[in-house]
Amino acid sequence: MRKDIRYNQVDMYYEIISEGYNFFTGVPDSGLKEFIKSIDGFENIIATHESQSVGIAVGAELAGKKACIYLQNSGLGNIVNPITSLCIPFDIFPLLVIGHRHTLPQHKVMGEIDKDILDIMGYNNYIIVHGDNNVK
Repeated sequence: MRKDIRYNQVDMYYEIISEGYNFFTGVPDSGLKEFIKSIDGFENIIATHESQSVGIAVGAELAGKKACIYLQNSGLGNIVNPITSLCIPFDIFPLLVIGHRHTLPQHKVMGEIDKDILDIMGYNNYIIVHGDNNVK
């Protein structure tokens, strides 16, 4: 799955669970709040750091779950090492649901290069969710 779209987040959640995803973890992002609020009936572990959520997701995958990690694209840099040194070598590819932000100064650069980073890593299991960049 490799998508870069504007999504109704509740519909996206139901599409994801229809594909068998049954474990969720991530760092909360106000831009993904409708998606996160939709998670019901499945384990959802809130992480304090994006790299922690990758470790949690890999553990869930090893335990037989199908994991989804949610994060803001500004946190994408925090998961480059765990993705390239843990996920890719062991063929474990949790779905990344990435809230895309790019208009505020602190999000501008990552908003311009997030897909490039994923392409360079060769990581194809993600959805980039565009939306309001100034969500509260």
